[in-house]
Amino acid sequence: MDFFKILDNLKEEYKNDMVVRKNDTILLHPDKVPRCKHMLFKPLTDEIIKDYLVDVCVQKFPDEYIRFLKYSNGANLATSKVWHTVKSKKIATAHSSFIIFGLPRTPPFSRKPDMEEPFDLRIEDLRRHDDVPEHWIKCGTYSKEPNFAIPYDIFIDTHTEKVYSCITEKSEIVDSWETLDECFCSIYNALLDSKEEYEYVKENEKYGKMI
Repeated sequence: MDFFKILDNLKEEYKNDMVVRKNDTILLHPDKVPRCKHMLFKPLTDEIIKDYLVDVCVQKFPDEYIRFLKYSNGANLATSKVWHTVKSKKIATAHSSFIIFGLPRTPPFSRKPDMEEPFDLRIEDLRRHDDVPEHWIKCGTYSKEPNFAIPYDIFIDTHTEKVYSCITEKSEIVDSWETLDECFCSIYNALLDSKEEYEYVKENEKYGKMI
């Protein structure tokens, strides 16, 4: 996958500015808020993928997604600091503009703060609009300029392995790619000019915007 080259280059770029946790989670350009610019996770083994994903998935689990999970068990990429104004006070939170789901290996309530795990694809896949086809697997989310506050879901068609995106909680297709690799490269490259910090401005009850 060409996307592996992008991630390899990131690790090389930040080789002197990274933290590797005891569970092998990699934090690139670590800071307090956000925790880091990019986060990669320990690859899954063939055995774990088979036991917890392939054998329990009703649909055929996508081959290209398996390839990615064997490289990195999910990823949180292009994370920025976002300032919110709450009761006249500014509060900073972290916003990852590109998240790829994985398979957490430790339960959340027994997990130490320095043992970061990926978003659980089994749970995230359930959070979808009723009209999204059942044979699609949700593998990640992303946001894009000019409105980073609107999330998009990434789905893999398990019949064709083509990839589609829809605004979260909606079913209309916004974009499509022939492969997961093409999708991941396209989304990441579109975020290359994203800023380190944003200001969140509320526009309505559902979405706001970042400036």
